[in-house]
Amino acid sequence: CKGSCGWAGKASVNQPIKSCDKSDNPLADMAAKNACDNGGSAYMCTNQSPWAVDDKLAYGFAAVKLSGGTESSWCCACYKLTFTSGAVSGQQLIVQATNTGGDLGQNHFDLAM
Repeated sequence: CKGSCGWAGKASVNQPIKSCDKSDNPLADMAAKNACDNGGSAYMCTNQSPWAVDDKLAYGFAAVKLSGGTESSWCCACYKLTFTSGAVSGQQLIVQATNTGGDLGQNHFDLAM
């Protein structure tokens, strides 16, 4: 599916996130219909996948929903997350919000893989 932050006018940015066609080619038309809708051609691009800098820091992308904010304040914003438990405790992930989710709870990051 196309990331919800891929539509023009979603946030005060110079350009929304890129969408790609089914062959992973970037689309120039920011208004291209979501591929999850009947007849749509826009998908998330595969370069919107996480990557590690080292054993303590990685970058990635996420769907975000934060209390007290709106979609326009979340879209394209970046957040530094620090894991506090489990095998990744102490590691950090810096994510860009490329999507929002109506199905997400408040203060929720749904990490894209």
